[in-house]
This record gives sequence, structure tokens and C-alpha cells, in this order.
Amino acid sequence: MKTSSPHSVFQKATAVALLVMILSIAAFASPTLLTTAVLIQNNATVTAGQLTVTPVACDTVNGNTFTATGREILILQNTDSSTHNITVTPVADPYGGTNTSLTNYSLPATSISMVQMKFLIGWTNAGVVTIPACSSNLIKIAVIQYN
Repeated sequence: MKTSSPHSVFQKATAVALLVMILSIAAFASPTLLTTAVLIQNNATVTAGQLTVTPVACDTVNGNTFTATGREILILQNTDSSTHNITVTPVADPYGGTNTSLTNYSLPATSISMVQMKFLIGWTNAGVVTIPACSSNLIKIAVIQYN
């Protein structure tokens, strides 16, 4: 017994196209750009709040990026009572190697860790450092640039 569908071919095609579009949006999502705070030298006149650094939650869906000049300090704060891991994505260096020392780096509970991102070879792709999606938004990130 053959039954006919109450939906036209156009309706079916439209529904499939809409579904494909919705599912592909995540594939084109961009990592969240981290704002870089510029370190103020000790001979400058400062005002209240000007020296404040506010780490932001790691993006657990799209990851984070920051533009690197070789004068950045990456600060990682685990505000949770449990250990979490974070990765700074390495890229192949011109010598064929890859530094994985910041792959799945373990952040102890309630800790603050930092690393100077001075040497960009092996860490940047077109001047950008990438931190993939974190396992917890209780990991906070700040990027400080010194002169």
C-alpha cells in the first residue's frame, strides 16, 4: 500500500537545507579573542583601577586566541577545587619539531600559573596563539604584554 507524503518536495528540500545550515554553524565558529593588557611601568603615574588585571573564563566551546608579539605573559588561573588541564596549541617549527610542553598542562586546584610567550617559533600561526576549548570555564586566562 502506497501512501503519499503531506509535504512537497520543496518543503522537504528546505527542511534538509535548514538542518545542514544549523549543523554547520558550529564548524565555522571562531575562537574567542583574548584582550591583551599592557603592563604599565613603575615610573608611570597611575589611577585607581588602572593596574587591575581581570582574567576571563576559558571558552569551553570555541577555545581562545591572542595576538602574539613575543612580549606576552600568559596567566592561567584555576579557580576550581579540582585539577584541570589546559593546552596551548603547538605548531611545527621550521626545523621539523613540535614543542608539546604546554599540551594538557595540569593546573593544580586553586592555582595561578604563568608562562612567558617570548619565543614564537612553534607556538604561533600567522601571529596568533591558540588555546583550544577548555574542559572547564573555571579556568581563567589573562594575557599581559610588557614593553
